[in-house]
Formats: sequence, C-alpha cells, structure tokens
Amino acid sequence: MMENITNFFMWDYQQHIRTSLQATAENLFKEIDPKFVPTVFFVGVLVGDRKDRPPICLEPENCDYTVDAFNDIKKLAGKLEKTDEKKKTLNSNFNSTAPAKHEKRISNEAYIAAIHKILAHEDVYDKTEKFISSPTYVEGFLVFVILEMQKDALGKYYSLTIDKRYDRNKFNRSFIESTVNMFLKESTNALKDPHNLFAIERTTEELLRESAQQFMYSISSAGENFEGLHGLYDTCNTIASLRYEGAEGLGKMVIAKRDHPNIRFTLQLNEPIKITDFRKVRKFLELSNDDSLIISDSALIYGLGEQTGKYNPKEESLFTINFISHFKWEVLHANNSMMIVEYKQPNILKEKLDREKFYSDLRRIFINIDNGQLDSLWDITIQATKQKHGTMLVISDIAPEEAERLGKQSFTLNPIKLKPNLVQQITSIDGAVLLDRNSVCHAIGIILDGLATDKGDSSRGARYNSAIRYYEHFGKNHPTVLVIISEDGMINLIPNLNPQIKHSAIIEAIESLKKLSKSAKPDRKQFNYLMNYFENIEFYLTAVECHTINALRKKIEMNDSNEGLLTVREDLKPNNEMNESYYIDEPDE
Repeated sequence: MMENITNFFMWDYQQHIRTSLQATAENLFKEIDPKFVPTVFFVGVLVGDRKDRPPICLEPENCDYTVDAFNDIKKLAGKLEKTDEKKKTLNSNFNSTAPAKHEKRISNEAYIAAIHKILAHEDVYDKTEKFISSPTYVEGFLVFVILEMQKDALGKYYSLTIDKRYDRNKFNRSFIESTVNMFLKESTNALKDPHNLFAIERTTEELLRESAQQFMYSISSAGENFEGLHGLYDTCNTIASLRYEGAEGLGKMVIAKRDHPNIRFTLQLNEPIKITDFRKVRKFLELSNDDSLIISDSALIYGLGEQTGKYNPKEESLFTINFISHFKWEVLHANNSMMIVEYKQPNILKEKLDREKFYSDLRRIFINIDNGQLDSLWDITIQATKQKHGTMLVISDIAPEEAERLGKQSFTLNPIKLKPNLVQQITSIDGAVLLDRNSVCHAIGIILDGLATDKGDSSRGARYNSAIRYYEHFGKNHPTVLVIISEDGMINLIPNLNPQIKHSAIIEAIESLKKLSKSAKPDRKQFNYLMNYFENIEFYLTAVECHTINALRKKIEMNDSNEGLLTVREDLKPNNEMNESYYIDEPDE
C-alpha cells in the first residue's frame, strides 16, 4: 500500500491542501446554487530533476482519471505550442546562453490546452465542464488545479458569449464564470505555500464580492470609456445605499457608449455628471422610470433616454443597472438577469420556488390534478412568497373538514375561489391559509396543531416546525401540501419529495457494473462513475438492488485490490420511504 502512495506523491501536504480547496469550492458554489456539486483534483507534471518522483501525479489518486492518460502530456503540449517568429527568435537568443541540456520551455497555456484535450478525450460521459488553473511550481512539479462542474447545472444560467474587447482584454461572461476564475486564481496562489493546511483563508462572502467586482468590468467596458472601466461595482453599491429625501432609490441606468445606435436621448445634460458624484446621481435617478433611463458610459452620465430600434443581443454592448430598492440592485442584459446584489453581497437571481418541482410534487400528491388547477395554485403561491412577514398555505383535499375541525382557532369562510390579487391581503394576518386543489379558500389565520415529532428542525422558526408537526400527525392521512414562506425569504414544500427518476437508468447502470465485474482489470473511471451514481441515487434503490450492487462492488474491489482502485465505500442501504411513485412512468417496450 505504501508503494501506491509513493507512486503518486508530490509533496507532504498535497492531500490536505486538495481537501481544503474542495471544501472551499463546495461552500462557494453552493452559495450560488445548492445544486452545484464541484469537484477539485490536482494534475502534477514533473519538470524538475527528481529521480525519486514519477513524471505524472494525480491527487487524489482515485479520481475519475488515470495517470496513464497523461503519459504523453509533454509531447501533446509541445505540439499545441503556438509560436510566432518573434518568440522563436527570443527562444534562440535565450538558448544561446543556456546550458546545453536545457529543455525547450513549454508554456503554461500549452499545458492547459493539453490537459483540456486529455480530459475531454477521457470523459466519455461528457457530463462536466472542466476549468484548469495556471500551474504552481511545487517541489519539482507544475501543479494544475482542476475544477469540474456539471454542465446541466451551469447551462441553466444566462451567459454572454463575447469574452474579449479591444482585441486583447479578456472579460468574464457571467458572474458564475467570474467566480470560477476567482477560485482558480486563489487556488494557484494557495499552492505557493504548499504546507498551509487552510489553503484559501478568505471567506465565501469575500470571494463572491471580488468575483462580482471582476464581472462588472465586462459591463463597464461596454461604455468604451476607459475612465469608467474600474469601480462600477462599488459605485452601484454606494448609489443603492443612498436615500433621496427619505425615499428608497428606484430607477434604471443604461451602460453603453454615448452614441449607441439603440439609444435616443430625451433629456441631455449640458455638462455630464461624473458617475462618482453619488448624490447627484442619486437625485437624477428620481427622474428615471421603466421608459426613461439614465444614460451612462460607466464614467459619465449624459442625461435621460430610451431604448429604440431592435437591439441585437449578440453585440452585447448595452446593459441595464436596475436599482430595485435600498441597498439592492441588479445587472441585466436583453432582459436577462445576470447578477443581483443585496447589501453589497452578490449572487444570481434564482426562483424562490422551483416551478418544475412544484408541479411535479403536486401531481404525485394530488392524483389526477389538471394543468389548470396547478397553474392557479402556482399563481397563488407566487403571490404568497411576496408577503414580507412570511406566511403559510395549506393545500388539502379535505380542506372543508379541516376548516370545521380547526374552526375555533381560525377564521372560517364561505368557500371562495381565491384569486392572486387577494393573496397579499389575506396573508397579512398571522396563521395559515387553507385551500383545496381547486384554489377554493375555506379558512384563514389558522393555527395548526399536531404532536411533537423528531422530524422538526431546531434551527428553523415556529412556523416551519408547526407545519412539520401538522403534516406528520394529520397531513399524511390525506393528500396535503404545505407551503412555508419564512420571513428570511426561505421557502419550503412539505412534504419535500425527491425528484422522480427513470428506473430503467438504474437497471442499465447495474448491468454495466455486472459487465465490469467480469473484467480482469476493471476500468477505474467507469467504476468510480457507476459507484458515484449509485451513491447519489441511493434513496431510489430497492433492497434487492442494494444487495446486488454491494456484492458486485466487493467483487471488483477484490479483483483490483492491488491497484488502489478507490477509497473504501460503505454498503448501500434501501430507504423505507421509497416507493413506486418516485419512478417516472415509462412506456413498456
């Protein structure tokens, strides 16, 4: 076993540093979207004269790639090296004074391009985007940090396509891309002190703020005024923080070059206002609205105007800053939200409630509910999420009976079809709103009852825990969904169902594992991919499937026990709450 570790050894603390960077990546990207599942690993290329080290190292050694895949990385990088005549001359001059044994230098860019090609070739499933850091020289190795992110999760968010302006300056195409680049930059710097167990010591909040500052260069550059290139992020924060005669700041500002063809001035200043003259800018914002926008090139404000003609979004030359409320502003391009900043903390705009999940869960709980009923319940729920003080909806097939049972601790109503425009009004009082699948409201201001349960959450408030108690004691007996909107903006559905998946995909994966178990030398990447898949969907596995997978895994581990195939994995276990409703209906073949 010691021999295996030595084979992949670069320096003493490589495992600890990698683990620290993995934790930072998880905290950082899950803050943006909890569905992001980043993976961090190292590729080390030996460039120093170390006879006691292998030419290629991976950390961890049991990642989804093999050392063998990188055996020809130097040869590949050499082919990818792009040199012009000037660079060749420089190399020639350098080599004339260099020792005879000097190996021609391969650029970092060529190594990164080579790693991209190797990873793309090896990733037969093509499920992840690969991001590669600049290398850090550590004890004879060029160490590259690799960050993998799921393509489907990244693909949900709007992004620009142009990453360069003025033919040389590279910009981030989204806040997420800026965050990725910030993480890679911090990782590269962290490896300069390869014995520091706390690799990146900056907080998640700090990293996100700097990512936002870097992303705003992409916005300010559209104004084509170099004087306004820097500081737009801090400027918008300051403007959003100011109040004008006690009112919150509401208004919109366009960032574009002064003579942009899709802008027509309706009011033009004789002397432009510097965008850093915050109080004048704040006062001028009072004049703007959805149709009359402040026109700025990110350095100066020229007046008010409107967007005219048909703007071509592919040009990516016109952006809008929407000052929503006090300390809250948003960046948009072609009506697509790209970043939202609240109290100086940036993030991306996410639906408070996943519409797809809402519809899917209600279809599984309320059998035969139709699209019209779902649309109506969705509209009511969205209105309820706007209640600043929080509220709760109880959707139940026995709403009339529950209204009668809870009549002494609620306001019962003559049943009324609830319209979205009434929701804010009836949720302004404490207590839950009781309605049925047809959006007919039967009671408001309900105080829910229920016995104590171990499924509560001590970190959540009384509203959430009373909903849990009610559901566990009464809701399980009849089709019931509770929507809890907390004061802090958090929204929960009870019951919180796991999404449906195809059972056929599980069967196919088990068949693949069976074939792998018959191989004399199982493919490490395929094995790890399959086992990671089974661990991620463990909830959906039957007792028989768990037993089969566990037995096959142990057989493969025994076949490859001398190759260090993977870290120790625990047996998979069935979940008592799993049932057929968690499988998507599939046509019989």
